[in-house]
Amino acid sequence: MSYALTEEQQLIQQSAREFTQEYIEPIASEIDHASIHPSAVVQLMAEHDFLGLYLPEEFGGASAGYLSYVLIIEEISRMSGAVASILINHASLAAYCVNRFGTVKQKQAYLPALCSGEKLGAFALTEPGAAPGAGMHKVVAAKEGDNYVLNGRKCYIANGGVADVYVVFALTSPEAGTKGMSAFIVDGNTAGLTVSRTVGKMGLRGCQSAELVFENVIVSSHNLLGSEGVGMKIAQQAQLAASVAEGAQVVGIAQAAMDDAVRYGKERIQFGRPIAAFPAIQTMLAEMATNIYIARLAVYDAASLIERDKPFMKEAAMVKLFTGRIGQSALIDVIQIEGGYGYSQEMIASRFYRDIKGAVINESSADFPEKVIAKDLLA
Repeated sequence: MSYALTEEQQLIQQSAREFTQEYIEPIASEIDHASIHPSAVVQLMAEHDFLGLYLPEEFGGASAGYLSYVLIIEEISRMSGAVASILINHASLAAYCVNRFGTVKQKQAYLPALCSGEKLGAFALTEPGAAPGAGMHKVVAAKEGDNYVLNGRKCYIANGGVADVYVVFALTSPEAGTKGMSAFIVDGNTAGLTVSRTVGKMGLRGCQSAELVFENVIVSSHNLLGSEGVGMKIAQQAQLAASVAEGAQVVGIAQAAMDDAVRYGKERIQFGRPIAAFPAIQTMLAEMATNIYIARLAVYDAASLIERDKPFMKEAAMVKLFTGRIGQSALIDVIQIEGGYGYSQEMIASRFYRDIKGAVINESSADFPEKVIAKDLLA
């Protein structure tokens, strides 16, 4: 499909496809089964400029644009949703926050290492048992002189335990609730920051998730992103930018799953002919292909808005809402087409189904996109 991609974007897309075929496809099943962080693949992505593809050249990035970046996410997701999640959490959340809201000094201090792969980023927002800033384990940042002292817990943090840099959201004014939330850049080796456990997951297993404990973690005031009290605004914008990348992730997984169903439908013989000849199968495939086509257009359009520094929050929320629906629906149909084989772990559809569910629920509550869309419409 062509979305008026430039020659450079087409070359980047082709390069990503060749990269995934050479380096990810041979180990994709192993990454899933072993639930291990594929550090060698992450380093290879860094060497191919994937980690900082859309980030500014002046800070070590490639300045290739957000659309080129989501093209890479889509290609990687066709082979491994987990590897795509590692990149999304690094580039669309952690690095995005530093690039979009950081000072020049903060960018100079962190972006070059994030772009080169010297450091991996993570986004620490969610907390155990409640919404951020609301539960008994909420992370509070108390001001002490020129520093903040962080205490509390974060849970289900993607890239947790393997990240070198965390964008951490903590209450600087607990009495104000989420209006008192602020964002900080925290080095992973800071004293008092520990990983209490890693979290086993149904899918996206190669993207490690962990629970983080903050015990008197001292962070310089120079590492405050933006100003006090704007943490949730930073988090929401980063989540929406990530929603576009996650939309590309869903499109990539769904496309690969549909391709597998098409192949199976041509090979599986029933009543003397391939099952792909049956109208019911053709209807499922046609609806799947249509939804993927529309989702891809929406993802590319939202990515182009981000690239051109245009308002994108409503469109990103629409991507989140639509890809969440069609992604899961596509995988249910794929498994239905492949029957008992599709339900078994011998077929790749099992991994696709588990991964696409993870891509859909990442970094948002169930009504998150609807609220953003409705707020824009009713403004």
